[in-house]
Amino acid sequence: MRKCDGRILLGVALFVILCGCSRNRAETPYGDAESLVAYRAAVDPLISEINEVEQSLRVMAVGSTGRATGENLAVACQVLDGRLTAVLSQIDAIDPPHKLRAMHADMRTAVGLRLRACQRIAVGWQIEREASFEAAQATYLEAEALLSEAHARFVAVNAVLSEVDLALDLSLIHI
Repeated sequence: MRKCDGRILLGVALFVILCGCSRNRAETPYGDAESLVAYRAAVDPLISEINEVEQSLRVMAVGSTGRATGENLAVACQVLDGRLTAVLSQIDAIDPPHKLRAMHADMRTAVGLRLRACQRIAVGWQIEREASFEAAQATYLEAEALLSEAHARFVAVNAVLSEVDLALDLSLIHI
């Protein structure tokens, strides 16, 4: 009789633990709300930094001439390269929720594309200095294509994060 009571107590204890855990964890289509909130807290400052780098690049590219030049872009990229590299390292340090791994990889790829674009701009400026703008134009166009692809990926990342935010808002309503 005593063995049976122990099993019943163990079963009741496990049931209480499992029920208690599941009640406190709001689920969304992207995973549990708690891990999504933690993920958003980790990536939001990085997204802000990415946006600030983009804005700084635009301002620095124009410089005192009032229009973007290869020289201004190359200097801006040199200055901002370290910030993008730091963001890339921080993105790599984050373990995203399972259902956001593809989006997280896209964010990483987009930052990498911006870094590659900056490298191509620096090469383009070197070619322009040594030869001519016409000789550097293909390199600048390659950099522009990389920036365009990065932008498209960031738009897609932003769309997914907006859906995650909506899912989190809905999960809080149902708690």
